Amino acid sequence: MNAIIRLTDAKEALVRAAEKLIAERGLDAVSDREIARAAGQKNNSAVQYHFGDRAGLINAILDFRMIPLNQKRHEMLDELLNRKEPPTTRDLVKVLLLPYMENLKTSREDSSYTSLVSQLFQRGNQQILAMDPPRSSSLVRMTEAFATTLPHLSVKERHARLTFMGSMVVHTVARWDQQCRLDPETWTPEHIVQQTRFLIEFLAGGMDQDALQREPESRS
Repeated sequence: MNAIIRLTDAKEALVRAAEKLIAERGLDAVSDREIARAAGQKNNSAVQYHFGDRAGLINAILDFRMIPLNQKRHEMLDELLNRKEPPTTRDLVKVLLLPYMENLKTSREDSSYTSLVSQLFQRGNQQILAMDPPRSSSLVRMTEAFATTLPHLSVKERHARLTFMGSMVVHTVARWDQQCRLDPETWTPEHIVQQTRFLIEFLAGGMDQDALQREPESRS
């Protein structure tokens, strides 16, 4: 399956200009006209012409970035689940995180979209990702796999930890993308690899921790 999303030159220019401006200034601080100008479009209504409206542009960005990322996760899961030994929690955390980090490490121009995803999460719009199978079907498989590595957790607690981890990953990667642009001398590919290792261990440790036994507070 080829997960590369093909866009016309004009649409791709608009997508790339929009995600860069949104990362630098915020979703509400960028006008469609500014996006068109940054994309080299003479028509100030280029966003409406090519995508219908701002929501259409946002969905195009998410498709352009998240569908290939989703397919990469499927490939990683296939490799994991076809091994003789069962996957560990740490293995599954890597499947969630590493596709994000690969863009951040290899191409700074292809990681700005993470800021948009983070902003959508902050607004409570994560359902725009979760309810779209081409963007997130791999997450369903991951959730099922986590159930086998974390059998000691109740369904409710496992879901809560997965939700928290997903949110942490999105916001952390978006912040690292910003740091890469602000301080490229520090945020080298080697530094990103090191920070990624730390984050994997932190997340795997949190997911693997035994369920907390909460006892009622005694009152004198």
